[in-house]
Amino acid sequence: MMSKQTNRSNKSVKVCFVALGAYPLLAGENTDNIIGPDVHQVILAKELIKHDFKITFITYGEGEASVEYINGMEIIKIQEDVCRLRVLNIISKVFHIWDAMRKANARIYVHTGGVTTSLFCRLTRKKFVCDIASDALVNRELVTTKIREFSQSKFSFGTFGNWLDITLADAIIVQNEYQKKMLKKNFGNDGFLIKMPFPLAGQGMPEKTNPPIVLWVGAMAEVKQPELFVRLAEVIPEARFQMIGGHSGNQEFYGRIKAKSKRIPNLDFVGVIPFNEINEYFSRASILVNTSMFEGFPHAFIQAWMHYVPVVSLNADPDELLCEKGLGFRSKTFDQLIEDVKTLLKDEALREEMGVNGRKYVEREHDITHIIREYIELFNHVGEF
Repeated sequence: MMSKQTNRSNKSVKVCFVALGAYPLLAGENTDNIIGPDVHQVILAKELIKHDFKITFITYGEGEASVEYINGMEIIKIQEDVCRLRVLNIISKVFHIWDAMRKANARIYVHTGGVTTSLFCRLTRKKFVCDIASDALVNRELVTTKIREFSQSKFSFGTFGNWLDITLADAIIVQNEYQKKMLKKNFGNDGFLIKMPFPLAGQGMPEKTNPPIVLWVGAMAEVKQPELFVRLAEVIPEARFQMIGGHSGNQEFYGRIKAKSKRIPNLDFVGVIPFNEINEYFSRASILVNTSMFEGFPHAFIQAWMHYVPVVSLNADPDELLCEKGLGFRSKTFDQLIEDVKTLLKDEALREEMGVNGRKYVEREHDITHIIREYIELFNHVGEF
């Protein structure tokens, strides 16, 4: 339990989250795109409020730029239509974000990197905490080998912004041991390893559907490879599949995935689900499939394990938890992914065993009511200097 002295110190710490897509999550509105970093920062901010931190968000918003207050948090909205990542609008984007940061006047700014928030903080003598969201941010070789089909123009400014934010950060939060190791190797910086926090729901195993549902949840970006899940549903026609996610900025790609999905009779393309309703889908599912090229520590993994759902992942396995803790499978190839899903579909006892392992793991390692203490200690420490 926190002391009264610690609570008093929290009141003097104002933290600003630069989470440009977070407004619908904060306002409880429907959206066509939800990404993990925004979810993470909203969850964290809501818990920090309970511990007397002052919280501000900088987000995209409709209409005129404005300030509003939601659940005790200050929300500074900037216009998305003048801040898109295009070559001619980079300066405009940075200007609008920096202007909002100036209005926030926080002691500490938190972002996942890529919009030069760190440079603003260095120039104004504020503190910047870089929250690493993906393994790719600390491993340039991973990006080079995994995303060669992407044009360089999509990465040039973002790569520079990520490098700058990591280099100038007053503290860097990493999600797993791999990120901590690569951060030290590639940047020479020490990271603070804090497990991904999440508000845990429910206790007993929820009732699963029969036949079992194989679930995919994520932003439909090329790096997530959602087309592989569509192929998976095609080659296992006897099973039920559900696909949940938004467009992640590429409407054309999203449209192609949606069109392909609609042609698969055993695949239900659900699209975007409000975050406060997503637990219902995890609770009914029996398997979560992840097809990403790489991840950090996906919220979907935690949500799946929280609902007794094993994970079958093509590539991502943070700190080899799937294998070492018996929480699912890391397949490595698409053919093996098919076999691993079939194995779990045929073996209800194995699904239940891995599901129980997953629930025990998140209760022990990811309960936000425990992890929040690590964030409080870090923010109070950074805010003192």
